[in-house]
Amino acid sequence: MKRFIGYFRDFHREYFSFRAYGLALLFLAALIAFNYSIELEDHVIDRHHGTALHGLLFFALHAFSWAAVFLIFQLTGRKRSVLNGKALLKLLLGFLILALDRSFYYHRELLMEISRPETYRYFAKISHNLLPALTVMLPLFLLRYLFDRGTREGLYGLRFRNIQLKAYWVMLGIMTPLVFFASLTPDFIAYYPVYKRAHGALFASALGIPELYAKVMFEVAYLMNFLFVELFFRGFLVIGMSRLLGGNAVFAMAATYCAYHFGKPMGETISSVFGGYILGVIALYSRNIYGGVFIHGGIALLMELFAMVQQPR
Repeated sequence: MKRFIGYFRDFHREYFSFRAYGLALLFLAALIAFNYSIELEDHVIDRHHGTALHGLLFFALHAFSWAAVFLIFQLTGRKRSVLNGKALLKLLLGFLILALDRSFYYHRELLMEISRPETYRYFAKISHNLLPALTVMLPLFLLRYLFDRGTREGLYGLRFRNIQLKAYWVMLGIMTPLVFFASLTPDFIAYYPVYKRAHGALFASALGIPELYAKVMFEVAYLMNFLFVELFFRGFLVIGMSRLLGGNAVFAMAATYCAYHFGKPMGETISSVFGGYILGVIALYSRNIYGGVFIHGGIALLMELFAMVQQPR
């Protein structure tokens, strides 16, 4: 834990600015308010699901949120970054990968052909959680080959070094009561558990298996998704971009990570700013993403469990 405290002490000594932090938080507060006032993702962007415009709108949302906060720190922060042609090209390709992942839908058409009506929804949700192995991880291998061949950090932090699991257990313990109290809110219960939207009971009945098996398979796939999320946000956007942009990459990533949560309850979106920032600082110094995978996945599993307990029988 002392090492983590040292990370934040060193980071804030080098990058903290009341003006930059304040302006960035004001911008994100305005962006969050705008999203939930018109339901930007749910009612505007997702209206174009299944079209090329769906991906373009996601690209614009994430690129804009990143660029706005990056510009705030460029103009008012303590350190300046050089956004040269290489950094810009790498960043734009990264946002194209994220847009592809968020708007990809062709696998659903295949599932409709090969699955039964009772099992389609479940398989669609499972594939949604595992598909980033192809839409995120594979393209990032290509980006690493093109831009970062000389590094020793694996695939943007996907390596087993500098992992302090004891400290992450402490962090997860601190978060547990906060997650529990959040689980008591109506918005939380309306959205979670994610498993309920997979129609697992119908799937289990169709296959003649205990629903417990369906729950376990779903939650394992759901947890795998957080590996891909951490790989992109803390791996690519922080570890991968920090060599070119320094610590300013952390703030910009947190803004994009906030926009990534726009379809979820507002409380979760707000907390994603601070959670993304904390995990970003840790990734910047530790040069791995496994701590983020552990914390992110652990919190997600707690949210599922707390929500399942409160579901009507």
